[in-house]
Amino acid sequence: MIEQHFAGIKNPAKERERNYSAPKPRTVPEAMVCTDKEAARTSLQIMFPSMEKRNGHTLGDYRNFIKRSLIQQMFGHRLSDLAQSSNPPFPYAFAGVEGWMHGYESFSLFTTFGGSGPEKAINAVTAEVIKARKFGFNESELELARKEVMSSMEKTHNEMKTTESGNYVEEYIRAFLEGEDFPGTENEYKYHKDLLPGITVQELNNMFMGWVANMNTFSLITAPEKSDMKLPSEAELMDMVKKGFAQDIAKTEEKKVASSMMTTKPTAGKVTATTKEDGLDATTYTLSNGVKVTIRHTDFKSDEILMTGVKKGGTNAYGVVDRSNAHFATDLVESMGIGDFTPSDLEKVNAGKDIKFGTAMEETSVKVNGSSTIKDLESMLQLAYLTLTQPRKDAGLFNAYKEKQMMQLKFIMSNPQAAFFDTTIKTMYNNNPLARMVIPKQADYDNLNMDRALEIYKNELGCADGYHFFLVGNINAETALPLIETYLGSLPAKNTTPKVSDNGVRPYAGKKELKVHKGSDKKSMILAIYTGEVPFSEDLALKTSALSEVLNIKVIENMREKMGAIYGGGFNASLSKEPYSHYSIQLALPCGPENVDKLIAAAKEEIKNIKANGPEAKDVEKVKSQWREKHLTDVKENKFWAGKLEGVLFWGRDKNRMLKYQETVDKLTPAEIKQTANLLFDGKNEFISILYPES
Repeated sequence: MIEQHFAGIKNPAKERERNYSAPKPRTVPEAMVCTDKEAARTSLQIMFPSMEKRNGHTLGDYRNFIKRSLIQQMFGHRLSDLAQSSNPPFPYAFAGVEGWMHGYESFSLFTTFGGSGPEKAINAVTAEVIKARKFGFNESELELARKEVMSSMEKTHNEMKTTESGNYVEEYIRAFLEGEDFPGTENEYKYHKDLLPGITVQELNNMFMGWVANMNTFSLITAPEKSDMKLPSEAELMDMVKKGFAQDIAKTEEKKVASSMMTTKPTAGKVTATTKEDGLDATTYTLSNGVKVTIRHTDFKSDEILMTGVKKGGTNAYGVVDRSNAHFATDLVESMGIGDFTPSDLEKVNAGKDIKFGTAMEETSVKVNGSSTIKDLESMLQLAYLTLTQPRKDAGLFNAYKEKQMMQLKFIMSNPQAAFFDTTIKTMYNNNPLARMVIPKQADYDNLNMDRALEIYKNELGCADGYHFFLVGNINAETALPLIETYLGSLPAKNTTPKVSDNGVRPYAGKKELKVHKGSDKKSMILAIYTGEVPFSEDLALKTSALSEVLNIKVIENMREKMGAIYGGGFNASLSKEPYSHYSIQLALPCGPENVDKLIAAAKEEIKNIKANGPEAKDVEKVKSQWREKHLTDVKENKFWAGKLEGVLFWGRDKNRMLKYQETVDKLTPAEIKQTANLLFDGKNEFISILYPES
């Protein structure tokens, strides 16, 4: 029997249910349609009448809290299935009980819709409400939801001694402002273990019926003000929702969920060499297919294992004809699924497992990122193997992916800043078709070929050649190695040597000022970019970062505090070695149109001053102090070590600079930063782009 955390409770299973009785009829309008010239997307909300929010103080109330979580998980899966189908009625949707004002809450549906209007989305989300009301949820849905809720609680429990303090802040705030109980992780874990098995489908169906018993809903549409957008009137919206809830809906056939991702394991490879990485507290294992795997055990998090992987290659290796196919290849595979599983099927087969795995194709490399708990390591590696070697081909989901993306594109460019950045990047790179794709166009999706994109994906990600994986966290090498041999050692090899490609794309050379007029709000944006080619060194990279940081101190002191002309922004600088050695310094200043000229003048004055006189010693010390403090925190995080191991062992960065970071920072002087300012702000390549509102 569960421990009695709340006093006076004899039988939590028979505690009172929360009262979900219908409130008095409201007098507010039943529908509203709002438009905005600069809105970036459409949205639809259908809200059921509000209920009084009650922060219960009994185990029965806590049981209701768990029931709510289960319902939201089950209903969310239904909406996710629709969004990931071959004929999606909306790009995404979610539903749940939320608070709109203090002391009250309501069940609400939220979704987006395309240029053809909201009716398809309305019919879809209302149909799911009807199904849940008429037929209820089923046992298989409940079992999946149980697994997910318990998995989340289990991870929280396992990491309660290594959880960052900031994660508790919101809980403390709710306890103070709303009187919410916080029995503690240990107790909550016990409550979940004891209460979850006894919660029945019928109970959940009854609770859901309480949420939607009163059909006096309020519907709200927000959308961009566009001439080609088919928006209903408020009366038409009200009628659409009423018709949606009046649909005659048949029961959906229950689909059997697979018990595992893989029925047959691949033929394992073997470890052929082992190397101790001196000073890094890590070991690198070379597998028989050439793949390298570096393992570093840490105790920063009790139940976290991170995996990253990298190999040379990437989008730069492909020409204009394959620009879309290379750029969208990883997103496309994610939308079509892997092996025998659609994305929706994959979510279900992995219910209750805390695993993630994703891929990305960058300009000069391909990268993978994954994470798992200790017990789910094998599942994460299985997911990695299938993702890399068995991308799924599905014409229906391919077309659905393109339609979703093109629908969203219609709204992105209505945002003045999106249009501004798009114009800026195109101009800066002389409209080079091989330049980085920041905001795609419809033509980019029209040029996407499913077969060719899959071929590129397999060439870049599915081959073992050149891969180096890094596993960091609470991982036992002895236990992990057989799994690594099975799922990473079995990746097929072609005996090729992947390389970094330079496609010749270069930014604008010389000085140029671009003025872009977009939007009606009295807002401007200054984007100044300074570029050039210099020999790469890690020493110069550090000085370049220091230069931007001391300039940011002056941005805050002079432009924000003294002038009062900005509300954010600043400098950001980087020095890159691949695909060619170059630097880029960007200055972004959001401001009012009336302040543009004086801010540009002020920025130029700060650059002129640091070149002539160097930074003030107090500013340099402030930057160094901040870096030291941040480093003390960073070295206790798994993601820090995953990144540093990749930098040293794959990209060849200096190990000693990382191990002796504090000493390296301490040596930094104002004179070196002054020298760096004169090197990088050489006056040769200065591109200034300014966003103004339309007159």
